Amino acid sequence: MPATRRQPGERTLAAASRVDLLHILQRGGSHTVHELARTTGLHENTTREHLAKLVGDGYAVRAPETRTVRGRPRMLYRAASADDARRDPIAMGRLEQSIAHVALTKVLLDGFGRSLGPTRDAARTAGRSLTAPGGALEPPLAPADPAGTAQDAAARQLDALEGHLDRLGFDPQRDDDGLRVHLWRCPFLELARERPDVVCSVHLGLASGVLETAGGPVTAHRLRPFVGREHCVLDLRRDPDVAPTAPADKHAGPGFSTAGPVASPPAPVPSSEPGHSAHVPREAP
Repeated sequence: MPATRRQPGERTLAAASRVDLLHILQRGGSHTVHELARTTGLHENTTREHLAKLVGDGYAVRAPETRTVRGRPRMLYRAASADDARRDPIAMGRLEQSIAHVALTKVLLDGFGRSLGPTRDAARTAGRSLTAPGGALEPPLAPADPAGTAQDAAARQLDALEGHLDRLGFDPQRDDDGLRVHLWRCPFLELARERPDVVCSVHLGLASGVLETAGGPVTAHRLRPFVGREHCVLDLRRDPDVAPTAPADKHAGPGFSTAGPVASPPAPVPSSEPGHSAHVPREAP
């Protein structure tokens, strides 16, 4: 299989040292090169090079400090904020990707050497906390209609989920009748192939947080990775006490669910390409 070409943002966040620096910046505050170099243990020149890359790709902001006395102001670095990104939709997408990438990296590092179950649970929790109310990736929501029906609330949830997945670069395609979302691109593809248990669980948690924040009858059930080359499926559920339950998915496959691992069904019919299961062809928009 040919190698996957990395996007510029993926190359920027592929370096562990840059991810470490971004993680520090995202904790808050403004920092000098000297402070960041001392915290990370990097040489100051190396730190400057990494920061220049983060600034150039929109993940960080560089600005002179405000001084009340004479003297040359120091240059300070901070994480790009939603206010910075709102002026640039592309920058907003990069910002959300960087926050999610740092969360993935943190879960991977924290879970190194642990059994798979707790790591998967921690990954789901980390994802949900990012999109929960007050989280770094809390989704922008359309105003709720106090007189709206459960169907209206579900539509609002799905709109919020689609917008979130689109900003992260998943190229989502909704199937409202089947209560699923087809994801045609993974912005974290290399990590997902190496550790689907962590990456897919974080993404499931992100989706859960979005739906919970929007409020309504729809919940995230499970994420089925790689039903095609880069095609994953997010299965949703509707509260049967609020609205009719969606019909069962006859194409259901193995995946990661909010209740833990899902048992695998019989092996899928092989596709014409070795190593990949048959997948649903994408419909024209």
